[in-house]
Amino acid sequence: MYDQAQNLRALMGKSKDVRVISIASGKGGVGKSCIAVNLAISMSRLGARVLILDADFGLANIDVMLGITTRFDLSYYLRGERTLREIVQLGHEGVHFISGGSGVKELINMNETQLSELLTKIVHIDAPIDIIIVDAGAGVGDTVMQVLLASSETIVVTTSEPTSILDAYALVKSIVKLDATHPLHVLVNKCENKKEALNVQAGIVNVCGKNLGKNINPLGLISYNHDITYAIKRQIPISVSEPYGSTTKEIEFIARAILNMPVDEESHGVLSRVFSRMLGMAKG
Repeated sequence: MYDQAQNLRALMGKSKDVRVISIASGKGGVGKSCIAVNLAISMSRLGARVLILDADFGLANIDVMLGITTRFDLSYYLRGERTLREIVQLGHEGVHFISGGSGVKELINMNETQLSELLTKIVHIDAPIDIIIVDAGAGVGDTVMQVLLASSETIVVTTSEPTSILDAYALVKSIVKLDATHPLHVLVNKCENKKEALNVQAGIVNVCGKNLGKNINPLGLISYNHDITYAIKRQIPISVSEPYGSTTKEIEFIARAILNMPVDEESHGVLSRVFSRMLGMAKG
């Protein structure tokens, strides 16, 4: 898998300068898809041209979170009924997306060759795209790992729950085992206590450094907000329904960090300075 992923990553970056960022988790239910959608919207607002690929093949839900009924998903492309460009749809704030389909046999049963060809063609799609946000499936299955290793980098999402932390570590360990050079970030979601979340993030960074010899970039945190659940039920991303809310600001902070854009220290206060120090320590 390592060699195949390396070759795929080389092919993906050959003729088009596209940054492919996978959002992954060791277990389901940590808010991975919600982060993918809102992060893409935030990046688009900051000037990036973003495409979301729903790579939780056969169990896709990005279209549902966006509140958009999809006409065509990846299965139409695999069956040769539509071109890749024809299945790309427009979401909020200029963000484009490709639905992975739900309960679609062709997607669930894709082999490695089909997956490699698909990912390569998506990266080289005839559309103005700077960043592809890949909402990967949860866990450490072969398809998930191939998607992650083919990406430019991976954001591992966890909560402060012990089971989520252990599963996040297991995912990092699996990635490092296959490719020790793959760039990794960690993001703590649904945190009710920011100090606890910072400790969780620092703990993962330290343990991965000590046990795996891997430098993990602490990307940030997103606080628990009951309005996120309400937004999901309404099928309107919270960054759209509450463009000036606290959660949207936290997501923008993360988007700016990924895009290497300056952060407004005044609006993020102490938390921003803490993350800046953590990022500096991780890079050092």
